Amino acid sequence: MDNSTGERTPLVIAAEINMITCQTKKILLAGAIEIGCRLQEAKALVKHGEWGKWLESVSYSQKTAERLIKLYQEYGPNFSDGLDTSKSTSMSNMTYTQALLLLGLPAEEREEFIEQNDVGGMTTKKLQQALQENQALKKGLETIDSTISELKNEQAKAASMPTNPENVKAEAPSAGQPALPTHNLKTEYDPDAHIKYVEKCDTCCKTIADTFFNLTTALTNLAHIDPNLKEEKRKEANRLIEYMAETIKEWPPPKKPLRFNS
Repeated sequence: MDNSTGERTPLVIAAEINMITCQTKKILLAGAIEIGCRLQEAKALVKHGEWGKWLESVSYSQKTAERLIKLYQEYGPNFSDGLDTSKSTSMSNMTYTQALLLLGLPAEEREEFIEQNDVGGMTTKKLQQALQENQALKKGLETIDSTISELKNEQAKAASMPTNPENVKAEAPSAGQPALPTHNLKTEYDPDAHIKYVEKCDTCCKTIADTFFNLTTALTNLAHIDPNLKEEKRKEANRLIEYMAETIKEWPPPKKPLRFNS
């Protein structure tokens, strides 16, 4: 090694070791993919029931062999060893461990994640954290969509129900005023009914608070991934929150004179 080009310091040596380690891990991934390719080929040729015995000849367990085959199936077509510049190099910058961690994502999500993140420059810990945040974002968006869908369904059901179950017609709302959802409730004769409804209110408020936390977490993560999609979801959630706020201000609606059927 020629040391005349610069001063040899512990910092320089550490940087060189880290670079060599990273390069070694990338070479390991390339080799693993090549081995996975050949294992898949061999598995198709080996007679049924003899796969485990054949693997003994290459000193691989079935679990390891299946993992290597999976690496080839998921990364092989798009993997570049750095020599072929016609292929995307985003995957070739990954290490073996990074590639294994990313197998937990569906193919489409994985490609998007790799494009949006410098996976090759992440430590294992940072990659694991990023993947956890990605799952939290996905779960948060699913929660938002599910909550909005449920509320829309409840509103549609309420709008289709008669105002009074005893064939009584209430006055129609003023023109231009949206009708609030109605609840056909039976008279409570239980003197302790208030306890049940106070507990129900407390439970619902906690659910709303938890869901709102998930919503803000999802929007925060989405802001870093796709600002336009974040804004779309924020506006959608804001409309829902405004509707809920306006509704709760006057809920339950004031009683109005009833007009009986003649």
